[in-house]
Amino acid sequence: MQALFRDIEDFASSNLPVLIRGESGTGKELVAAAIQRLSGRGARAFQIINCADLTPELLRTELFGHERGAFTGAGGKKEGPLPRVDGGTVFFDEIGELPPRAQTMLLRFFQTGEGLAVGATRSTRVDGRVIAATHRDLEAAVEQGTFREDFYYRLWGAVLEVPALRARREDIPLLVEHFRLRCNREDQLAVDGFTRQALALLEADPWPGNVPELERVVYRAVAVRRRGAVRPEDVKLPTLRRKAPVVPAPPAEVAGPATTATLTRYQAEALRLASAGAEVRRGDLARDGPQSQTNGRRA
Repeated sequence: MQALFRDIEDFASSNLPVLIRGESGTGKELVAAAIQRLSGRGARAFQIINCADLTPELLRTELFGHERGAFTGAGGKKEGPLPRVDGGTVFFDEIGELPPRAQTMLLRFFQTGEGLAVGATRSTRVDGRVIAATHRDLEAAVEQGTFREDFYYRLWGAVLEVPALRARREDIPLLVEHFRLRCNREDQLAVDGFTRQALALLEADPWPGNVPELERVVYRAVAVRRRGAVRPEDVKLPTLRRKAPVVPAPPAEVAGPATTATLTRYQAEALRLASAGAEVRRGDLARDGPQSQTNGRRA
């Protein structure tokens, strides 16, 4: 994160386009806002465009607006968000979600800073710095033909990688404290901290949902405890990714008691399935091969 902070400071004063990469929930929008705030454009507009909401049919009117009478129902002129950004910064969030046709339509703006409102006869030129973010592998998307190569190179200026929460576990206690204080303030609670054991649970988790997931877990724990210190039993982790517990695979052969013959690898697998609560059939115990099934699927 310290390296990321240095990159933010280094590139803030530049007019290079910035591509911010990282998993969902890592704070890419906060990085974009920090670049804007530290730049010479900090006092000007910071416009966020959610690319997942853009379609080729509505892209021009949604970004550049339309003239009166441009289409049925256009009773008056509408200015889009991009002309209002002049002198500021536009942040294209989740740019990897744009379909190829929309990329083509937006390419002119990336090349020249110009765009044409629906029904207009002259282009509007916008002096806006471009910052984009994505959780997609854009290189793979280019190879698959779902992301234009020329569009990709227009984005490629300063590239900042935001690490996942599991890669910066030293931040977890700081975030937990931040969320605890905010929850206390918003809900008028009196939780004064997390026990060492409760905090250890949070520090050990992989957090596939990153910071928003941690925030919800902390909020729930604080709301449950209400006062005093949060204990391990107050911490409930999301169940979506924990429906199928991971059971370590046994070695090829498992030695039993001295009075029992060594299990075959098929019998050991049957034992593992039974320990995990899966269905085990009589044939699983045969020495010549498994017939194991779990939820109707051959193991």
